[in-house]
Amino acid sequence: MTTTDVPAGYETISDKPKRWDFSKEAVTPGRLTAWGTELAVSSALIAPLANIPWQAGAAAGVICTGTAVMYEKAKGSWRRVMVTRASTWLATTGWLSYALATRPTLLTMAIGGAVWGAGAAANIGMDQWGETTRQAEKALDDRLQQGQQIKAAQEGWAKLLYDICGIENAVADPIVDKWPSGAGETVKVTLPSHLNIDALRGYEAELAGALHLPKGGGVAFSAGGADVPRNVVFIAVTRKNLMSGAIPYPTLTPTTINKPVPFGRIGNGTEACLNLKDEGALAVGAQGSGKTALMKTVGLGIVRCDDALLWDMDTSAKMSAPFINPYLRHGIGIPLVDWPATTPEECELMVIAARSIISARKTYYADLLEDENVDNLPARPDLPSILIRVDETKSMSDAAAEGLDWIIEEGRSVNVRVMNTGLRATRDFVTASMDELMPGRIGLRTNNASELAMLFPDHGAPDMAVFTDPGTVLYMSTTKGPFQPTPAKAYATMPDPFPEGSVDWKRMVDLFMDAARQLSELRPTLDDVSVNAAGLAYEQRWARVIPILRAGPSGQMTPDRVHESVWETFRQWPTPVPASSLLHPEVDEDGHEMSYSGEAATIPRLSEDHFDEDALERAAAQDAAIELAKTKVTPKSDEDLAIELFTAHGHPAKPSEIYPLMVKAGYSLSDRTFRDLCSKLSMQEKLTRRDDGTYAAANGEGSHAGGRVLGDEDDPDGGGDAAHH
Repeated sequence: MTTTDVPAGYETISDKPKRWDFSKEAVTPGRLTAWGTELAVSSALIAPLANIPWQAGAAAGVICTGTAVMYEKAKGSWRRVMVTRASTWLATTGWLSYALATRPTLLTMAIGGAVWGAGAAANIGMDQWGETTRQAEKALDDRLQQGQQIKAAQEGWAKLLYDICGIENAVADPIVDKWPSGAGETVKVTLPSHLNIDALRGYEAELAGALHLPKGGGVAFSAGGADVPRNVVFIAVTRKNLMSGAIPYPTLTPTTINKPVPFGRIGNGTEACLNLKDEGALAVGAQGSGKTALMKTVGLGIVRCDDALLWDMDTSAKMSAPFINPYLRHGIGIPLVDWPATTPEECELMVIAARSIISARKTYYADLLEDENVDNLPARPDLPSILIRVDETKSMSDAAAEGLDWIIEEGRSVNVRVMNTGLRATRDFVTASMDELMPGRIGLRTNNASELAMLFPDHGAPDMAVFTDPGTVLYMSTTKGPFQPTPAKAYATMPDPFPEGSVDWKRMVDLFMDAARQLSELRPTLDDVSVNAAGLAYEQRWARVIPILRAGPSGQMTPDRVHESVWETFRQWPTPVPASSLLHPEVDEDGHEMSYSGEAATIPRLSEDHFDEDALERAAAQDAAIELAKTKVTPKSDEDLAIELFTAHGHPAKPSEIYPLMVKAGYSLSDRTFRDLCSKLSMQEKLTRRDDGTYAAANGEGSHAGGRVLGDEDDPDGGGDAAHH
């Protein structure tokens, strides 16, 4: 390695270049004093002994003087520095010549030392002052150079805008906002007073080409806030391709729908967000553009909110599956999507329920709006907002599409909003109400740039070179900002884009499982007013949709298709009213539509809020049994623990009521059902089974309940394991 290869400040002693001058970088004042003292002493002592002619000393002095002057001149020192250097060396030379000619005495040595000391002090002072002078000169040169660079940049932008956009006399601000991400900068440009941002729209691709920006980089315009003059435009220049690769979903931290919902990042490193409480959103993209992945990312943002519910109209079932499978397949938490509609009939039911909720909320909560002096209903955990995600409007029936238009028009004031997706920005996919009343816009790659021009009217055709990878978007909001299409990259929620085994890969593998674990307890429940308005369409939704979501090859759901606790919960629900009957009620003999009633199919939550006082006492006894089972040196067997929990329950209970408590105590999933455990563990003498499917401890408090003892003739998989009807 050569000396030039070693970074400055990291040289070893052998690496550092030798400096044989009096510059401050090579010789410190202390070394200068030491060398000067040695020179004076050696000159005084050696000269008489060596019989050196005085002319030699004079010649040496002249050479040193010339060298010092040439050095200072080469360094660009001021004239006073060179004069000082010359005079001090000449003074020393004069003394040395005299000493060599007359043979030094103590007096001449004393005089010489004084002369040398004064010269050394002057040299050291001048050296330090000269360094300060050089620094000041360098700073001045830097400022002048910077000014020249600023002037050149301003002239460059003025020429660029004239050549590309035909705009004369544009002035770029000298202060350029460098992005923390290092990917680019924002330039503030003042246009002539009669022009505004509209004069630049449509020139993004041409300007990006003139600036030699890579694909995935580009140029975007912004008009700034309300206080910015109309002729001032901010030009965001992305100089790196930030659209390639993937950005892992960052965090599952709980939040609120009252804040913008993040879904990705823009070039300057800030998050791309949509205000989904106050406005709907429309996303358009061709197949393979990352539209479903985008909706998953938005969905994660919603389920992190403790005051928002997520409803899905998703006939492909791709969008909802990651949010509900942790519960259906693994028994974790509760479904994060509050209502997944995967059939046309279920979608129509959801629209009808949403319309009923909007009408009921407007009537019932009118006093709340007046008391809080607000126009729109607040979003709170006890009064959650509802966001309906629609995957492909064209797949909806005409009735559902018409209902969505009504919801978009009427739902804003009571926090029922719609986010819709479509393959194209045409009337087949985007209705007139969606186009006019959904200010949030997200454009993904399309096969025709004109469709994005339709999605972003009045903004010109976008620069299609931005869309290098799936998940690349242009987004804007006409009410909340950004007020023009802004490039962004949606977060990735799947492990595929990351190296297998990497930290991000492992986190994405478990992302939705972790979401179910961390966020289930925070999920709100629909307020009573809305539940009553939605009726059986909402209350029995899980009894209708779970068999559809987890149907096997035969078209029926079987125990092996869901988690054990889900199967047990499902079995205790009443048979739901079919969606077709709720949509098209039968007519009685008098021609009146029949009304339907029934029990709700509710996902159980183990919370003290759902227990009465007696139940709390039983829960305390169950918790004590669980803690004892977990802390005992010899672990309690599954059989003994189950019996204690049935006993502590105080009355006959179904396995679905006991199973969550077993899991809480550490019981691991068996190959078969928990109902089978009761039979397999030879508990016939300790548990009694009633005809209604409940169990009670034979010698416990609940043993007075009638029933029969399990026998070998019982179905080992549990009675009634046939398909749910």
